Amino acid sequence: MANVLIIITFFFSTLLSWLLTSRVRQYALKKDLLDIPNARSSHSVPTPRGGGLSIIIVLLLSAVASLFLPNAPVPLLVSLVLATVAYAILGWQDDKHDLPASIRFLFQLLIATIFTAWLAWYGTPEFTLSIAGIAIILSSVLWIAWMANLYNFMDGIDGISAVETIILGTTTSYWFAMSGAISIAIICIAVAGAALGFLRWNWSPAKIFMGDVGSLALGAFFAIMAMIGSSSLGIPFSAFLILYAVYLADSGVTLLRRMIKRERWWQAHRCHFYQRAVQSGYSHAQVSLAVMVINLLLAVLASLVVVDILDANIALLACLIILAPLMFLINSRFNRICRK
Repeated sequence: MANVLIIITFFFSTLLSWLLTSRVRQYALKKDLLDIPNARSSHSVPTPRGGGLSIIIVLLLSAVASLFLPNAPVPLLVSLVLATVAYAILGWQDDKHDLPASIRFLFQLLIATIFTAWLAWYGTPEFTLSIAGIAIILSSVLWIAWMANLYNFMDGIDGISAVETIILGTTTSYWFAMSGAISIAIICIAVAGAALGFLRWNWSPAKIFMGDVGSLALGAFFAIMAMIGSSSLGIPFSAFLILYAVYLADSGVTLLRRMIKRERWWQAHRCHFYQRAVQSGYSHAQVSLAVMVINLLLAVLASLVVVDILDANIALLACLIILAPLMFLINSRFNRICRK
């Protein structure tokens, strides 16, 4: 019964998101909510943004529906939705008004702190306010804020974040369903389906962009999924790191390189590995498809860790073997074409 419900949710979410994205696009065009190309853009024509709103609406509806499932962890689901929606509201305001980076980051930390504190004190009864406990809270807050931002950093070409979300949502849904957390699995598969419906409008050439409303919220959502899965259900945190490795590696290595070079790492740029691949002549579709293939391989590796077939250390090494040569190749061939 649970499997049937998950499949139905996926198809319904895909259709609903496809319809909603059309409406959001009409609204964006009417309100001149456009992404205007600049020197750091990977597109050349003004394009509506904010399409990720359709994914968030589907997420919210699926979460409300999942509250009525047997044994649904209502307080946990409510806090998950509130945190994700809070990031979505922040992103929507940024899409509309281009908020200063300092304001965005301050609110991101605030939202992450509130959710982490709740998860620590109410979701983990054995939690104590010790030095170790404070360290866990701080690292968790930074984890959520970092995931929200890296999803935003990586959402720079047509289709890439929609493809990422489809695979991450489907894989995590499978993991949570295996762990008996059907209500959370329903939300994850709804997000995957919503991303597929949105992809119809976001595939190259994109008719609408996800915008911060989608990228910030989805980054925070998957960060929270990792926290819930590892702390409450015993899913290895390393599995989530492997699953998220494409975005984590690209954004992390790029940030580190810019800091080493003493560049203004907090400013927008075009030096991510996926951006340099596009600048070298590969199309948005080709790069997004390459990301999809890599993500599928990583999803298999991570799932083998979850079902205890593959040791986590071996899987992490395999992940490194997959990603490192590709990043080295891009860095060596396309380093000179990075336009900041």
